[in-house]
Amino acid sequence: MRPGFSFLKSKIARRFCTLFILCAFVPTIALVVVSYTRVVSQIEEQSYVRLKREAKAYGLGLFDRLLRLENELYTRGKQIQFAGTQETVPEDATKDLHGELFSGITMYSTGGASPVSGNFFKDELQRVVGIEHLHSDRPFLLTLFQENAIARVFMGVNFHNEGKLSFSLIGEISTSYLWGVGVNPLLPPMIELSVFDSEGRNIMATADAPKGDYRDLEKKYLTKDLRIFEYRHEGEEYFASFSNLFIESRFQRTGWIIMVSQARSDIMSALDGFKASFPLIILLFLLLILYLSFSFIRKGLEPLEELKRGTRRIAEKDFSVEVDITSKDEFEELGNAFNDMSSKLSKQFTTLEVLGEIERAILSSFDRVEILKTTLHRLKQFFACDACLYLKKSKVSEAHLKFYKMTGQRISDPQVEYCGMSEEIKSTFFPENTKISTIDIKGKGPLLHELTGDSYAQCVCLPISIDGQVNRALLLVWKEERVLGQDQLDQARQIANQLAVALKNSMLLEDMESLATGTIEALARTVDAKSRWTAGHSERVAGLSALIARAMGYDDAGIETITRAGLLHDIGKIGIPLAILDKPERLSESEYEEVKKHSEIGAKILEPIEAYKNILPLVAQHHEKYDGTGYPDGLKGEDIDLGARILSVADVWDAVASDRPYRAGWVHERAEKLIVEGAGTHFDPDVVDAFLVVISKD
Repeated sequence: MRPGFSFLKSKIARRFCTLFILCAFVPTIALVVVSYTRVVSQIEEQSYVRLKREAKAYGLGLFDRLLRLENELYTRGKQIQFAGTQETVPEDATKDLHGELFSGITMYSTGGASPVSGNFFKDELQRVVGIEHLHSDRPFLLTLFQENAIARVFMGVNFHNEGKLSFSLIGEISTSYLWGVGVNPLLPPMIELSVFDSEGRNIMATADAPKGDYRDLEKKYLTKDLRIFEYRHEGEEYFASFSNLFIESRFQRTGWIIMVSQARSDIMSALDGFKASFPLIILLFLLLILYLSFSFIRKGLEPLEELKRGTRRIAEKDFSVEVDITSKDEFEELGNAFNDMSSKLSKQFTTLEVLGEIERAILSSFDRVEILKTTLHRLKQFFACDACLYLKKSKVSEAHLKFYKMTGQRISDPQVEYCGMSEEIKSTFFPENTKISTIDIKGKGPLLHELTGDSYAQCVCLPISIDGQVNRALLLVWKEERVLGQDQLDQARQIANQLAVALKNSMLLEDMESLATGTIEALARTVDAKSRWTAGHSERVAGLSALIARAMGYDDAGIETITRAGLLHDIGKIGIPLAILDKPERLSESEYEEVKKHSEIGAKILEPIEAYKNILPLVAQHHEKYDGTGYPDGLKGEDIDLGARILSVADVWDAVASDRPYRAGWVHERAEKLIVEGAGTHFDPDVVDAFLVVISKD
């Protein structure tokens, strides 16, 4: 036996070593297996939710495309109908209908079928068109199944004259547009699609999607709502979800079944690397445990007495002994410091994650001016009204009113005006409820003339409630009387409700942006406050970086991004000991290596926050050098993010111009010379040029 392992001659030592391996190795393996199982389960659950969402979203999009197709056919059919006795169809009646939307258009009537544009499919129509299709006010959808091919789908719109069928305009829908396949697919990558009719027959299917009768598909349901199931296709296991598309309320047919699926191998592909390295991980754990057991036992058998005392404490139900069995050296101190830091960071970044989620939701909306502009445009176009107004009570005085108006035939930005608010205006346009009302023009004509400066024949008022108060209203006015159906009124109400939600989100946006900005600045100051020598450094770097970015042509969004990155670029210094940051002498090589870790630490700290993903490269790379000699990755030239190159100049400028424990701050001339001399080696020359322009303006 080798001298280094002579301690194993002791039976107690051998038993202790064996026990150590069993007690450490087996739980470790169990923990890895349990963790792997939980990860697999979470990935599967997430895939279930995603597939249900994709099926529903695709169904809604498909219904919207059907509505567009119906509207296009109806519009062109009306043009043909209005042409009256003309012998030829107006040239623009079918313009742009074929090609993207339809592969062919046919006019179908009692006298037979005649081509209008594109492909002519008279024989196909005789096979699928029935009498019941032609004597209904609703449009119809027809499906012509083909063997080993996607079914052909036709849409028809009937036009009647004095209660009798005049003609039907029937188009064969373009497959690529209807299903969203081809050059511009609507489905996410690796997602398969199948569509079935109400009888289970397959209308279309992508390459690896199941074909044939839906009822013949062998399904294994995975959730209680029976909308998530599993099936096998060509030896591959798939997860799938379906959504019923109820179209019978609009068209002369029952609904379709939308089914989306994804191969389990694609879902679990992220774990392939882990599974391949799993045996190696187990082996490494075993070797590590063996090494630790031999190292501890070789130091002597004295720890056995400590374990004996620890066993007695465990018998007394003092389980803290598992934590107290430590090496009693610097690693224990490091562990305590790390735990304390982790606890603080956990609280701080839990708050930041919540703020980030709120910020992402707010940024999906427009600002208030754009919201109003879009809404007024939409209302004026959709309802073909002669004027559209948005009224808002003044926040300061009940006697004043601010309103936006859009008049005339041309669509332009709304005009903003102010006026006094009389009791008549208040009672007419701001009732106690949000019920739609039609204003009596004869009695309120002067009132409308006061707001619009013109005379109108009809007005519809849509009161808007925000925070439980009716303090806003939309007005739709026409110069000629017209009757709005209930559907149109409901649509107007829906748009008004959408406006209320959007305005509420917009009002919250400003408050949330202010709060988020304050939080970022507070966090940056927390980092700077760790050392009195770096106080205000992050804010100065952020401000200078924003000026350089603006000089280089950045837009407002880009400047906001680089400002945030400037505030948080040194966040990783939270993990650097204060003794190193405040050391009055020049750092040793090991201390400098410790400081160099802060950029990577900062990127890892910010990585879980979705809202800050765009600043991760700037935080991670702001110490990279243009010639490739920087850290942490030695990136070179344009491989370094431009924002990080800007931060690098601003960071060095503020660092050398500010006082440090080991030196006084440089005068600006000396600091500027350092930046200029570093162009092309340390710094990007273009950034240095922009920096000099900014500095020259101070």
